[in-house]
Amino acid sequence: MTTDQKTIALLQTLGLSAYEAKAYAALARIGSTTPFALAEEAGIPRTKIYDTIKRLEREHWITVEKGRPGKIIPVCPGDAIGSRKSALLAEIDQMANEFTMTYEKRTEVTPPKTSIVRGIGNIAIKTADMMRRARTSLYLFGTLYYPEELEPIRQQLDAAKRRGVILRISSNNPVRTKEKILDVRESFSRVTKDFQIAPEPFIRTLTIDGREMLMMFPLPEDESADRSNLIALWIENDMVTKAINNAFNITWANPEWTGNSA
Repeated sequence: MTTDQKTIALLQTLGLSAYEAKAYAALARIGSTTPFALAEEAGIPRTKIYDTIKRLEREHWITVEKGRPGKIIPVCPGDAIGSRKSALLAEIDQMANEFTMTYEKRTEVTPPKTSIVRGIGNIAIKTADMMRRARTSLYLFGTLYYPEELEPIRQQLDAAKRRGVILRISSNNPVRTKEKILDVRESFSRVTKDFQIAPEPFIRTLTIDGREMLMMFPLPEDESADRSNLIALWIENDMVTKAINNAFNITWANPEWTGNSA
């Protein structure tokens, strides 16, 4: 597009027809003039110029000085365009709000995708699959790490970091299982410094890109060695995952809660 074509296109977004946009652009450039001179300058057929002038006058883009021939005078662009810009922006804001409300209502009535994952082996596979899909953010918070998990999770964290994924890990440390005590911080700090010590929560949560999450729930102490009964809930839903991320970020930014204050 040339500069003139862009100007005409932008004027048309403010409600002018092609002829009206050409006429006003020409007037803004040359100032007041006669109808036939304007038609020639703007490239508008003479048979169309008077209708074009009437519409521009009616919409307060120009004023017409009576006479033979009358003079066409453009309204100051700051006034003519400024008022329509404000009105257009207001209409765009209203449209955005209406679309957002419609979108959110649709999201609310669309049930999130969910599934139950049972057993530490299946949970480990699901965890690895999710971490491989991470492209923007990977948040891991909570406990319930088991010895066989630490190295596979660390490898996935390392791969995600190389892809440029934002990593945040919050866990109590050490983590005590029936078999041994795990130094989670030592394992994961080799990959990222974005690790915080936090009070022990009841669940472990993995969120990926603000769109899917996996929540693993604890077993009673006397059953913790039998990890085939361990269960996790997978959810794919933007609103739910982002709400969990927002809650996590609040605690992440609070050193008093995490115990990382100086």
